[in-house]
Amino acid sequence: MLNINTLKKLAEIHQEDNESLDILYSSLKSFEEYHLVIYEMELWMKIYSYKSIDKEEYQSKVTDMDRRRTMCHNSVLSSVNILNRLAAKENLPLVYDGVVSEERPYRREVANAVLDYVEKVIKERR
Repeated sequence: MLNINTLKKLAEIHQEDNESLDILYSSLKSFEEYHLVIYEMELWMKIYSYKSIDKEEYQSKVTDMDRRRTMCHNSVLSSVNILNRLAAKENLPLVYDGVVSEERPYRREVANAVLDYVEKVIKERR
């Protein structure tokens, strides 16, 4: 789970520092980009099949989409590390207080925390 209070506090602390706010914004935006790539891939695979497209074309498209998803996932891991460093610099609780690693199961755990955060932002929108 992500520490939403730490994220809010970071935004408050850096309210007058656009460079830091840009870093915070870019890091959090990578979460939604990851969410979108997952959705696009899952949606595409549900709609298209080997029957609707050539098997090789289908496999090539899935491979490309999976590569993009992996790149976004890696970006999310980097973003969480950046956010944790910002929090530590301000003596705040970590944004994600777990292992941030490309190794399993940690990779999936970070992803799940990020996806939960994105869903909360959307659910609590104004």
